[in-house]
Amino acid sequence: MSDNTQDIIKEAAAAAAMSGSLFSTFDIIMLVILFGAAVWWLYSSRKENKKDDLLLSKYSIQPAGSIQVTENSFIKKLQSSGRSLVVFYGSQTGTGEEFAGRLAKEGIRYKMKGMVADPEECDMEELTKLKDIPNSLAVFCVATYGEGDPTDNAMDFYEWLKNGEPDLTGLNYAVFGLGNKTYEHYNAVAIYMDKRMEELGATRVYECGLGDDDANIEDDFITWKDKFWPAVCEKFNIESTGEEELTRQFSLVTHPPGEIAPNDVFTGEISRLHSLQNQRPPFDAKNPFLAQITVNRELHKGGDRSCLHVELDISGSKMRYEAGDHVAVYPINDTDLVNRLGELSGADLDEVFSLINTDQESTKKHPFPCPTSYRTALSHYLEITALPRTHILRELVEYCSNEEDKNKLLLMATSSPEGKALYQSFVVDACRNIVHILEDIKSCKPPLDHVCELLPRLQPRYYSISSSPKYKTATGRINKGVATTWLAEHKPEEGKPLPRVPVYIRKSQFRDGRARHRTGSVPWLPAGALVRSQERQGRIGRVRKER
Repeated sequence: MSDNTQDIIKEAAAAAAMSGSLFSTFDIIMLVILFGAAVWWLYSSRKENKKDDLLLSKYSIQPAGSIQVTENSFIKKLQSSGRSLVVFYGSQTGTGEEFAGRLAKEGIRYKMKGMVADPEECDMEELTKLKDIPNSLAVFCVATYGEGDPTDNAMDFYEWLKNGEPDLTGLNYAVFGLGNKTYEHYNAVAIYMDKRMEELGATRVYECGLGDDDANIEDDFITWKDKFWPAVCEKFNIESTGEEELTRQFSLVTHPPGEIAPNDVFTGEISRLHSLQNQRPPFDAKNPFLAQITVNRELHKGGDRSCLHVELDISGSKMRYEAGDHVAVYPINDTDLVNRLGELSGADLDEVFSLINTDQESTKKHPFPCPTSYRTALSHYLEITALPRTHILRELVEYCSNEEDKNKLLLMATSSPEGKALYQSFVVDACRNIVHILEDIKSCKPPLDHVCELLPRLQPRYYSISSSPKYKTATGRINKGVATTWLAEHKPEEGKPLPRVPVYIRKSQFRDGRARHRTGSVPWLPAGALVRSQERQGRIGRVRKER
């Protein structure tokens, strides 16, 4: 209690004693406490309302001339680094971000130095100012998921385009969409953005590209960009240098034992250090809740079909969910596969290292949380079971000592009919991941840190429906599902602590009218029917196949 408050109480008590007040000293003390609580509540309410006002005004429409360049302005970064190309991405699982990075990197061949930007971290009203940079171009690699929804990081920008009337006259743009034809709203976000920006006065440099994840989205992307770049050259009267720049985006820093305290090394946290040990809400994609697995049982006995019934205890998390929402589970890669990759690279998996972005203007300082060990990176942060895309194969060429191996990888990295056919048969149809590639292309010996730079981030799995947990590929290898295998190995056992898994709730636009579930009344959360059929080899059939 402050000195002023104590003085007030003493004076009030003295006054009460002298005047024979009906209120006792205790009554006065209680009134002062209640008054203080009321003041504190009013202050807190105003503070929260101020936060809400800031959020509501984040994308308020202003005249182009009144927009101020902010500290984190992408315009400022472009101007200070002599760039004219900015590639925005709307990505739920990392593919859109990957494509954006590839386009920005290829811009060097066309004398357009580029940068990758997350619209969630940018003031997108500055698009009206991009025309002030000579020969500038904005490209959007945006995915569609759910019922035709934009990704989480592109939602605010999408709403700004939809509800506002910004003047985009003079803005040069192009859009590539990531979707899936098996769903009703195929590439709805990309199609809308492409049309809407033209309506707002922007100039389309090349037609909207549509990638189909149900077929071969890598092929769709390559086909589109091979025509996109000539259109860019024609628009800005520039020519390709003809030289492919193979420069690394991240530099390696190794940390000898004792250089970094163990408590300062990431061990699987998604974003905040020690977030899994020191849990605090709100819980989301960057801060998952460590839920207990209370029930984990197989519903099918025998045969090839598998169906797990899983119940997660989310009590104490303050997370709420409704019917139709998705449970996101962060899995861990198979230990044997991690060890095998370490053997092939000849690296010490327990060595601590950091990958640091060579572009000081980039908001993405590391490809995953650093510093960390190779074992942690391969187990928690990287998709080592994903099929390597063509740009990865092109990078691996530099580490081949055999000419035949070099030519094979080079061919698969091209957009020629022969190259596409070989990539389809050797990588896609055979389901070869990075481990299989290095096993079969025996002269290829890339350093593990470069492999870690090239591989995409390990993404959460959304339930209830998933692919086969284990199936045999055309090469005779057994491929195991990442999350399904991990969940199957973590079942509650009597007398032992319950296993835990990092999860969060992702809201869905679909609703069936049932009531909202609160963590207080529903302490457990069914993760749905994890149905997998070996007949659908390689098909990811989760609740929604997002990009």
